[in-house]
Amino acid sequence: MKKRRAENTDHRPLQKQATPAARRARVAVMALFFSNGALFANFVPRFPLLKDVFELDPSEYGLVIAAFPLGAMIGGPLAGFLVRRLNSARVAAHGTILIGVFLFCGASLVTVSSNREGPASIATVAAFAVIYAFAGSTDAIVDVGQNAHGFRVQRLYGRSIVNAFHAAWSAGAMTGGLMGMAATALRVPLGWHIGSVALLFSLVAIWAYRRTLPGRDRVGAMEEQQLHRVEVRRWPTLMVLTILVIMAIAGVSVEDIATTWSTLFMRDYLAVLPSLAASAYVLMLFFQLLGRATGDWFINRFGAQSTVLVGGLIILMGTGVIALHPHPVTTVAGFALAGFGCATTVPIAMNAADDLPGLKAGTGLTIVSWLMRLFFFAAPPIIGQVVEATSLLSAILILPVAGFIIALCAVVLVEKNSPPQRI
Repeated sequence: MKKRRAENTDHRPLQKQATPAARRARVAVMALFFSNGALFANFVPRFPLLKDVFELDPSEYGLVIAAFPLGAMIGGPLAGFLVRRLNSARVAAHGTILIGVFLFCGASLVTVSSNREGPASIATVAAFAVIYAFAGSTDAIVDVGQNAHGFRVQRLYGRSIVNAFHAAWSAGAMTGGLMGMAATALRVPLGWHIGSVALLFSLVAIWAYRRTLPGRDRVGAMEEQQLHRVEVRRWPTLMVLTILVIMAIAGVSVEDIATTWSTLFMRDYLAVLPSLAASAYVLMLFFQLLGRATGDWFINRFGAQSTVLVGGLIILMGTGVIALHPHPVTTVAGFALAGFGCATTVPIAMNAADDLPGLKAGTGLTIVSWLMRLFFFAAPPIIGQVVEATSLLSAILILPVAGFIIALCAVVLVEKNSPPQRI
């Protein structure tokens, strides 16, 4: 008899055929990610209406919008407990419905206020902020639930598929933004708009839940056979988790800076026409979607460590050119490269944290998710103070530093060269 090959020199693990249940669950998780991205993105183009109806000045407007990440920080720590108590699929699907309910309640409050004469009362604005905070809290919990279930499906597949889930979120966010823009152009009342969207994606969530994997997380023997995991160094758990958090925050900083500062940088620093000022942000989103759509192939072909390392270097080089030579062309190209480079960083960091041995199910993922949301809440005002004291270029200078940090953090990952164990 021929001797069976003892080692696998490729980074791609030996794959087994996915079961029909696993394939259905994969489609279901993608639907949940898409819905999560589309729900909130539908509301974003209507923010100017919110500001006008409540007659908010810029600082008051910023405080009201900050209620969402504040709620996420408060509710995020509950995610791990709820995933263990209820299971990840139920948390993701039912939480999606709750997000739709909260957003609809907030939109209805804005609609009622718009039909009244005079400015909205402080109590009305405060009520909206509380509802919006509950939406943010639920969103943080849903984020952990859908990622945890995605990792569970991935373990059954025996190869990386998680980046496709995040690509579905990006596609949902772009779709939701376009839906919101269309509703604004057609002057659809906010309550009708968000109510219809909430109903649509609640039905999607119910459909998806019926196709997710049954039972509690991490109970099946086959599921726990290391079919696909992101391997890390055998260092102390706290050290590994800290590095993964730093990696995730550095990765998400690209998206945050593009969202908050790229349009202002193009318009006010580079004197680009307002109609074209958002091009850097749009290109970042498109190339991030492209990077996530192809990210699983890169991970399965070259390994997670190489993917993160190269992604960090792409961010460093692309945005470093902006810092050295600020120009509309270099800015658009730099943000496009940054979007592609950061596409897989956060999914890999989440995956590795969720796979850390010695932690309860969902704990590592919850910690990474919560601290990223803390960054989303704290970074804009801090960066704003720096920008006010210097210039808009200061916000852009953070990006090459983030790319360098991501490349350094890749050291915590270990390429997996051996095939998965058979029972």
